[in-house]
Amino acid sequence: MKILNIKITPPNSVTNDRSLALWDEFFLPIYNLLFQRLDVTTSNYPHIDFDLLRPAIISILGVLSDSQIATLRKLGEKNISAKDWENAPENKAMMVFLWNFPIFANLLQNIHLLSSLAIRSTEIYNGFKITPATFVQAKQFIDKMNFQRWTRQQTDNEKQSGVSNLGGVSETLLELAMTSLIDGTNFFKTSNQKVQSYGDFVLMCLPNNLWLSVKSNFARERLLASGYTTDILGVGFFTSKDEFTSQSKIRNFQRVGFLAMYLPDIAVSDDQVRSNTNTFQEVVDEYAARGAALPLNINGTSFLRPLSQLHSDLKKILDVEDVKKRTTLDF
Repeated sequence: MKILNIKITPPNSVTNDRSLALWDEFFLPIYNLLFQRLDVTTSNYPHIDFDLLRPAIISILGVLSDSQIATLRKLGEKNISAKDWENAPENKAMMVFLWNFPIFANLLQNIHLLSSLAIRSTEIYNGFKITPATFVQAKQFIDKMNFQRWTRQQTDNEKQSGVSNLGGVSETLLELAMTSLIDGTNFFKTSNQKVQSYGDFVLMCLPNNLWLSVKSNFARERLLASGYTTDILGVGFFTSKDEFTSQSKIRNFQRVGFLAMYLPDIAVSDDQVRSNTNTFQEVVDEYAARGAALPLNINGTSFLRPLSQLHSDLKKILDVEDVKKRTTLDF
């Protein structure tokens, strides 16, 4: 069966090629459950309502022994603790299934995908790997699916989960796009919680290390909170030009240490798709309409930059191998 330019194998032809545990007890029943609800005649995606699947999933889980549940908790992206499993086990079980069969991920309504799963399934649906050339396009697809995924009002817990996943998607996409530059020594993602408030990634250089603060669709105070009068870059899939055309907002960003803001230069919202524009171009056009020059940073170089330029800008700094000679003074 072909859905969204992908082919889904019927249950009677699918095989346990990877020798998954609990194949007959869990994976095949869930596979059948989803396949039965596929609709090749619809143009609505996602279209399988997870809310309607809950009773059947709970029933499938209900016949598994404690030891089988313990095994199932280990079969997803990472081991799920028994305590975490107790909170909405049907959701956790579906994430385990989708991690092994991500081809179904963007067919489900009314459930948040883990950020890693959203990205993994995006690569499958679009037929590309995340690279500096495709990561913004991937975010565009994920946002579109997320917008179409919900047919009801989300609960408070679902809203909170959605915000967390959205941030995770942005960080992971950037990390994948910068893979060729990240070496764990000169440039790396921060994992020390004591300094994570400074930014999400850090590049070793002088006179200050260069931090990258990654945000999703809006900058606002969350981005400002990253600045501590250190050198920092704002990176995001921003959808609103208004956050970057206000002189006072630009001044506030620069005041706390931002050297540049990287704005998406392909459409990241439906309105932009329809208007054939993007946030970076909208900002440039706004300044031009006012007869104003685009703002410069403390080094006298561009403060507002296209997101597609980020990789080459960072590479230029990292091409200076000797950290004692690597600076942000010309950035």
